Amino acid sequence: MAGSTTTTIDWTQVRTRFPGVRRDAAYLNTASYGLPPLATLQEMRAGLEAWADGSGSWREWEDRAEEARSLFSGLVGVRPERVAFVNSLSAAASQVAWSLPAPGRGGRSTIVVGEDEFRSNLFPWWVQEERGFRIRRVPFTGSRLDPEHLIAALDDDVALLAVSHVQSANGFRSDISRLARAAHAEGARIFVDGTQSVGAHALDLDEIDYLGVAAYKWLLAPRGAAFLVLGQEHLGSLAPLQPSWKTPADPYTDYYGGPFEPRGPQASLLDVSLPWLVWQGATASLELLAGLGLEAIAARDAELARRFREGLPRVGLEPLFEEHESSAIVALRVPNATRVQAALRQQQVDAAVRSGYLRASFHFYNDE
Repeated sequence: MAGSTTTTIDWTQVRTRFPGVRRDAAYLNTASYGLPPLATLQEMRAGLEAWADGSGSWREWEDRAEEARSLFSGLVGVRPERVAFVNSLSAAASQVAWSLPAPGRGGRSTIVVGEDEFRSNLFPWWVQEERGFRIRRVPFTGSRLDPEHLIAALDDDVALLAVSHVQSANGFRSDISRLARAAHAEGARIFVDGTQSVGAHALDLDEIDYLGVAAYKWLLAPRGAAFLVLGQEHLGSLAPLQPSWKTPADPYTDYYGGPFEPRGPQASLLDVSLPWLVWQGATASLELLAGLGLEAIAARDAELARRFREGLPRVGLEPLFEEHESSAIVALRVPNATRVQAALRQQQVDAAVRSGYLRASFHFYNDE
């Protein structure tokens, strides 16, 4: 994770690159969607103009989008051939889910997932009951998806454990390395939803089989850009769920007829057709993040969220989790969270309500 440290970046100056950031307001809702930098808006506007008058080159748009693969892989510390383009977290999870060998055809028959996971990391596994899988849903306890309960749910019939690094509803952060080791000890694989994590937290991908990330939150991309990262040993082992004209090794030589000859063992085999303007914006946002460095961004986000948590006791509130289980998302138990949210909006503070909690989320464009 190359980049500057948090002490060498002028975060006040960085805030000026975001036209949606205002001195008289606090946007504490990146966990719903991230604010775009000016460079992203400018590139997308230029793309709209080029589309409108027919001067745009779709091949240049494709090439520009391809830069996002290298930028993202650099941010998370993997080689570009391990990264596939998808359009949502549910698409990433579905690609993996439908690639699992069905029970009765040499495959194991159980998938383990948290009972109250965000639905895009729940329903793609749930529907595998149609193929004969048993879905073992582990209950949340006290707002936490207890790692001990997940580990206890693993056995030699489990094909895959699916878990979010950071829970959307309340910011609980799982120890992914520990869960991955436990899954692999039972011969199971692990799928990690990094949507509420990647871009705000460091995550070691060496032990993860599959990582899915929707980029419109902490990666500041337009909605419709997402990534699937495969473990090195899984390259070439998944058949594309949505094969298209992009599937062949050289898709630009011809667009019609067969034969069907998918490209070799690299994650781009699983690429979906790209919505061009969305990926122009995603590439521009990733360039800004890469320039700052994920290490510096993660440190800044942690600093802001920790400052907020440390101030809670002064107003009669307590953080939900211990520091090692906390994240850039801070959820609060308050009476009538919806009423509190409305009152905050009157004061130009934008937060969310999820599962009865008031949810604030902190990114580097926020300040003290």
